[in-house]
Amino acid sequence: MADQSRSKPSFSSWKYAHYFTLIEHKEKNILVKCNLCLSGSKILSTAANSNSNLSKHLQKRHASTKLVEKPDANPTREASHVPPTKQQRLDFNKTVSVSQGQINKAVARFVVENMQPVSTVESPAFRQLISMIPCPSGTLQMRRKTFSDYLDKEYLKMETELKAALEEIDHISTTADIWTVHNKSYLGITAHWINTTTFKRQKAALACKRIKGRHTYDIIAAEIDHIHSLFGLSTKVTATVTDNGSNFVKAFQMFQPESLSGDDDDEEDGGDDDD
Repeated sequence: MADQSRSKPSFSSWKYAHYFTLIEHKEKNILVKCNLCLSGSKILSTAANSNSNLSKHLQKRHASTKLVEKPDANPTREASHVPPTKQQRLDFNKTVSVSQGQINKAVARFVVENMQPVSTVESPAFRQLISMIPCPSGTLQMRRKTFSDYLDKEYLKMETELKAALEEIDHISTTADIWTVHNKSYLGITAHWINTTTFKRQKAALACKRIKGRHTYDIIAAEIDHIHSLFGLSTKVTATVTDNGSNFVKAFQMFQPESLSGDDDDEEDGGDDDD
């Protein structure tokens, strides 16, 4: 019994024991170091079966510190007799059903983000995979035409929501780039702005469209202006970031806003007067 009490003094189960470090056990007393004292060398002595000296030290030296009990401090006797909780078994046979709308959105995201052909929805293997998804009303799989109409509706919905969000923005910047792949050229434009409420940066893709023929400076300027106008950004764009391709450079030189052209003329006129 003596050895058992010596190995497990009341200090070890005390609710504030984590604020002290046990240094040594001497017969009926124990020596501990206070972890809250700045010096880190404050050694305290207390009885092995009493923590009164340590409680007084906390009250006197660290009254301003909000003490937190150990989670497992002072377990009740009743709790010690509570049988351990059985580990919950995972039921892999339990099915979670999803709605038809969730299935449609998941299929659309898969096709669009992975740039899969629309005909994927008519693939026998793909249709078999989708049929295995539990749906209360039974999975209704879309054909190619139906799926194409669904994508168009979702695009119009997304475009409407984006236009509504951009109406609240006074200043915005865009980026523009043209690239060619498989002998086909595409124009991509993105928008970037600061949310006036959260002051966080936000972005959105405005266009990714095919450019047929030569992408000369006048065609580039016309396409960028059209997309800006489509989203109501013609008077809100503060800058458009592009590469230094000659076609882009000339497009902005030839079609820059009149206010900027006027500023350049004023500077030139001012230089003549000085001469």
